[in-house]
Amino acid sequence: MNITRLLFLVLTAYCPIVSGQSAVSLFEKLYGLHEVKLTLTYPFDSLYKTNREEITASIRIETAEGLLLSNEPMALNLRGKFRRMKCTMPPLMLNFKKSTLRRLELNEVDEIKLVTHCLSTPEGEENLEEERLCYQLYESLTPYAYRTIWVTVTYMDSLHQNKAITSSGFLLEPDPDISNRLGVTERKLFNLKQDSLDVESYGRATAFNFMIGNRDWSVVMSRNAKLFYAPDKGKYVVVPYDFDYSNLVSPSYRRETRPADMTNALDRIYQGEYFADQAGDILKTFSRSRPILLSQFSTVSNSMSDGKRKNITKYLETWFNYIDKRPASELPYNTIVPYTGSL
Repeated sequence: MNITRLLFLVLTAYCPIVSGQSAVSLFEKLYGLHEVKLTLTYPFDSLYKTNREEITASIRIETAEGLLLSNEPMALNLRGKFRRMKCTMPPLMLNFKKSTLRRLELNEVDEIKLVTHCLSTPEGEENLEEERLCYQLYESLTPYAYRTIWVTVTYMDSLHQNKAITSSGFLLEPDPDISNRLGVTERKLFNLKQDSLDVESYGRATAFNFMIGNRDWSVVMSRNAKLFYAPDKGKYVVVPYDFDYSNLVSPSYRRETRPADMTNALDRIYQGEYFADQAGDILKTFSRSRPILLSQFSTVSNSMSDGKRKNITKYLETWFNYIDKRPASELPYNTIVPYTGSL
């Protein structure tokens, strides 16, 4: 082996170290830390733009373990067409500079979604906690789930130093992180053929959304459900997201029409677009997750009141009781689970 070939192999082998890279992303690093606090500084007026232009900003990240970033330049992008029209604070995409990530010896996954408060009221904080709870519940069932990081965010106006807002929010795992973690590839597809879908993954996502009363999702329309190709399965797995329109959250800004047979706003209906002939079996299989889900709910840390926790527990148990008491043959597509309580 000549010296040129040898040098090439050495440099290739150690390329991640030489370039300051590692397999760890910024999200992964923060996921292992505690009490994550963000300070975003930008012109407040820029959030009300109607286009997709980047907003110049800076960010500070501090955790219980210490200061990670101090006023680093970055950019913000606005997300969510509906919530941009209806919310006090639109959802944001945090766009970090690759040079910043390289300096921290992280990989170059540079975009992280920040789910923000929609309403500047106590309800806004409650809605955030409830939506994050949905993510936490789903994560307890499968690795094919978005992980989240609860954060305290201080928003500072770069044009008026005395203007600042402090609220809660959570970071959503980037798609490249899911791909790296699970060895899958995200693809945006419409009207996917049924035989290309992993039935276990699809059934779990459908039953979960049914349980929490979420109808704002569709694999056919590629709405609030990502598809990742899993080579080991030879099929696509489903990773659901955006649960803020679910009954479990029930935000006051929600506007939706209900099927005629749903008489109460908290009723639930099974609307899996695929494997409709297997609806009963899917629901009976998912119902075995009852101990896992209720245990996860009882142990998650948040500031929900005892009354809210009791209401959510009742809402979940009512669904499981309905499914458990019926054979699969009596749980067809469009099954409705009625509810007369409150949340």
